[in-house]
Amino acid sequence: MTALIVVNAEDDTCEQQYKDEVDSLVKAVLIDDCKNDYKLLNARMGEARDNMTNAFENFERGFDAYQLQNYDEAFDGFMIAATLGHDAAQYNLAIMNTKGEGTPQNLIIAYMWADTVVSNGVESGRELRDAILERMSSQQISKAQALVRECKNTVFLFAEDLIVNSTIKDSCLNFRNSL
Repeated sequence: MTALIVVNAEDDTCEQQYKDEVDSLVKAVLIDDCKNDYKLLNARMGEARDNMTNAFENFERGFDAYQLQNYDEAFDGFMIAATLGHDAAQYNLAIMNTKGEGTPQNLIIAYMWADTVVSNGVESGRELRDAILERMSSQQISKAQALVRECKNTVFLFAEDLIVNSTIKDSCLNFRNSL
């Protein structure tokens, strides 16, 4: 009987810890993870550290290639970093898609990346997104906004703190030449 009381006390501690969480699904996951010694969180943190390292390495590769005007290599490096949530790489992909550097010019995809940067709190992304919008037809704007709704994804990065950034779903990355 005593062991059961201890388990219930631990359960109550987890319930109390997340009592103010509004989203019921998030709350259920957090409570369950708490009850399981945060195994999910620990795994997510390891994945987030790997994502951050990979994102920075590929951003640097893309940046170096861009400086040498090797736009195909730059595009590939930025793409890997961007899908991992690196907002500077996402910004650079918006510019490269706008200019047609390393990829055919595509304002719809440029808008998608610029909007993703804005979602990540980068204020200069708003200016870029607005400049891209000015060059787009109403039909392109509709397509771009639909693509953003369909393709937004969340990725976790970890440097000194856990960062949750928006990125684009892998299933939406085969559009390099398709729109």
